[in-house]
Amino acid sequence: MSNNVQVQDVMTAFAISDFYQMLSISLRLPNHELAEAMLDGSYGQDAVNILEELSCSQEDIAKMREALNALISAEEDATTLLIRMRREYTRLFDDPKKPALSIYETLFLHNPEEANGGVMLFMSPAALDAERCYREAGVRVVKQSAEPADHMATELEFMMYLYARKGKALQEQNAEEITRIEKQIKGFEELHLKKWGQEFFEMLRTETNEATYLAVAQLALLGLTKIIQV
Repeated sequence: MSNNVQVQDVMTAFAISDFYQMLSISLRLPNHELAEAMLDGSYGQDAVNILEELSCSQEDIAKMREALNALISAEEDATTLLIRMRREYTRLFDDPKKPALSIYETLFLHNPEEANGGVMLFMSPAALDAERCYREAGVRVVKQSAEPADHMATELEFMMYLYARKGKALQEQNAEEITRIEKQIKGFEELHLKKWGQEFFEMLRTETNEATYLAVAQLALLGLTKIIQV
């Protein structure tokens, strides 16, 4: 393998890790830092940089810029945007009666009535298998948020972790570690992300009129198309 190819592979692995990190942050309950980044353009610049590193087309990057431009408004402060984002986040994912879109793999793929109740969520096959994947990769799911392991943001964080490890293994030219991590990545994609990732973000794009979450959906769909071969 030439040095140029090796360097490119390292950069791509870290770019994919950054991509998954951006998405995972975007799918947690919004905080002030995220709202500020949306408004000052730093979130948008990071998104465009990542898509360029993933070799997305100029046409796709132009679409991303268009979605991101809708976020920047001199008339709105971060606190106002944060309130609006939290209200939309609750409506989309966290409404106690009926969220517009389930952020848990179990509920997204199955009738919510069949998996009702917090205990069932934690003990669902998807949550238990996701936790198994994390554990086998040496990752302990932090229970502070008391979220089942099949929360979309948690699954994305795991992919972030795997691709960061892959980038490091590539830098060190550790062939055995690269093979092991690639197997973990492929396994998790097949067992989890491929089953609902693309569809989740397509539904998010359909369900929301909020510019922030439209931009998140756009970023996700462009990136996942490049990363995951469905």
